[in-house]
Amino acid sequence: MAQKKIEAIPEVDVKTVPQAAEESIAEVSFVNTFWEQYELSQERARKLRESREDAYLNSVKEVIKFNKQYRKSVAKLYDQARKTNKEMVSEVAQQVNFRKEDAKDEAVPNNDREELKKQLSEVSSQLEILALTPVKTFFQFVEQMEDNFVKNTEAGIGFARERRNAWLQVRKEYVKLARNTHLDLVERGKNSLKELVKSN
Repeated sequence: MAQKKIEAIPEVDVKTVPQAAEESIAEVSFVNTFWEQYELSQERARKLRESREDAYLNSVKEVIKFNKQYRKSVAKLYDQARKTNKEMVSEVAQQVNFRKEDAKDEAVPNNDREELKKQLSEVSSQLEILALTPVKTFFQFVEQMEDNFVKNTEAGIGFARERRNAWLQVRKEYVKLARNTHLDLVERGKNSLKELVKSN
């Protein structure tokens, strides 16, 4: 009789034990892969966001640099045109004076004529300064606005990055807890299924 009881014990299927271990490894591997992919996608999104911010800041700086060079070239062009005009006016004035001197006797003494030329030159330079003051003020205002815009953009990007980095550790802890909870849930489901199969 003792032999019959031993024979009545069902044999353990050797194939099911490794299969269950493989299923457990596959489930854990799936959960780990899922959460690793999630963390990698978060990291890629962070890097992409930072590269977009850097590209935006660089493009703003390049546009401002171009604008400054453009304003400088306009100022140089104006100076060159002003210099050319002064030379032309002085040449024409000299030619006119020589013709007038040749044509008639001097009615005005030479010293008075030179004094008059000097005064006219001073008045024209003062008028030129007065005319250029609004333009120079506008250029200075634009440069100040551009510099402030760059500073504000840099500060905004820096603040956003600091804020994101402050929450990064919290997000990592939440992901870690979610991963562990997910693994526990899989393990509980697997154990519940085993108990259900055993009871049937």
